[in-house]
Amino acid sequence: MKLSIGALVLFLFCACAGEIKKEEKKNEAVSEFFPVQDYLMNEIKTVDSLPVGIMKKVIINNRTDSAFIERAEFKLLANEFVGPDLEKRVLGKNYTENSFMDETTGYLSFTYEARNQEAPIRRIDVLAKPGATSARVNSIYMEKAYLLQDTVVNERLYWKANTSFRIIKEKKYKNKVPVVEQLLVIWDPAAY
Repeated sequence: MKLSIGALVLFLFCACAGEIKKEEKKNEAVSEFFPVQDYLMNEIKTVDSLPVGIMKKVIINNRTDSAFIERAEFKLLANEFVGPDLEKRVLGKNYTENSFMDETTGYLSFTYEARNQEAPIRRIDVLAKPGATSARVNSIYMEKAYLLQDTVVNERLYWKANTSFRIIKEKKYKNKVPVVEQLLVIWDPAAY
């Protein structure tokens, strides 16, 4: 009987140790994902502190309206780029990562694709230039798709580091021609 209890304790110890190692490996994999949410929140915070005007352009049916906006509106519009789906632990759990180094451009490309096709964010691409101590982000691109009542909405979001962001929203109404709206927000005066 003592041998059986001892064997059982040893078996449970080994099983628990195996689970701990699996969990450690899982956490290591999550920590390797690019911190998309953190990066974008830092960019938003930086723009909020810059002493420059922020321009908003809305393009619908080849017609452009533009105006300078307040920082509160900038933050509201930029919130399209952040959310709980972009937290590192969620990315590691719900997305697969592919990365490669483009020898021609010298940029690292990280692509995250949703494991579940019902996820609101379907794809994320991060383009970064490797440096001596860290990579410098060039851009972040995202694709979203969702249903809004009876309308299918496809969004393509593009964040150009230290310069601007663009949101292209295509709305497909039932039995109607899709409507495409484009929003461009610029905080780099050279890009107005």
